[in-house]
Order: sequence, then structure tokens, then C-alpha cells
Amino acid sequence: MVNKQLIEDTFRLLQTEMSPIAGIQLHLSPAECEQLLPVLERHDLEYNRKVHLLGIYTILTMAAGRHMDCVPHHPGLTRNILDGDYLYSFYLQFAVKCRELDLVAYLAPSIKKMQIRRANGDFTDQNPVAGIEEFLLQEQRQQNRTSKAI
Repeated sequence: MVNKQLIEDTFRLLQTEMSPIAGIQLHLSPAECEQLLPVLERHDLEYNRKVHLLGIYTILTMAAGRHMDCVPHHPGLTRNILDGDYLYSFYLQFAVKCRELDLVAYLAPSIKKMQIRRANGDFTDQNPVAGIEEFLLQEQRQQNRTSKAI
């Protein structure tokens, strides 16, 4: 029940933050959203931060999906490219607003490598769950070191 509320709150927040002019409808299957939920549960995070991280994950997943649909001569090619590009810039704006700059910096190399691979025709599916979990583990280790030093 908590997970359903978390997903609903995340989508509501993203809808209010996303430009209506972009004309992008947010939709991820519950299975896609649920991939990140166990990661969020394993870490002692405030509810708002869980919403923010699920929002970042949702945006990244949707952006990658739009770019995965970029097939030459597809009638929606231009729209998919523009939607994917908008979603990547929205991801940055949303992350800045949520004060998740460290996460952006942490994910940037893997996102850039994925974009380069896609530009070279490698459309292997990338899932940001692992990167977000690695970031949270690193953050937790750093907090533990800081608390031990104090």
C-alpha cells in the first residue's frame, strides 16, 4: 500500500513539474516502478527523498525508452528524439530542484556512455536502478565514516 502511494505521489509531482507544452504523458508500468522500490526500502530515507529518487528513475527510464524507439524512417522518429531529449533535460532540472546534484554527478558517466553506445547502434537496455543503488551505498558509507570521525 505504501508503495502504491509512493508511486502515485511521484507521478503527481512529476506531472506538476513537467511542462504541459511538451505534451508528454508519464507512464511506466508498475513492474518498471517496482524495480527501484526494494532499493529505496533497503535505505533509511525520508519519504520525500524516496519520491524524488523514484521521480529521477522514472524520468531516466522514460527518456531512455523514447530514445530506444528511435528507428530510422519511423513516422514518430522526430517526436521520439525530441521527447527523449526533453526528458533528459527535465531530469537535470528535476534533480537540481530536488537537491540531488551528487546523484547527477555520479550517474553522468554511465548515462553518457549509454548515449554514446546508442549513437553507435548499441541499444542494449540500461536500467538506472543499479547506479542509484550504488550511489546510495556510497553515500551511506560516507555518512558512516563521518559519524565515526565525530
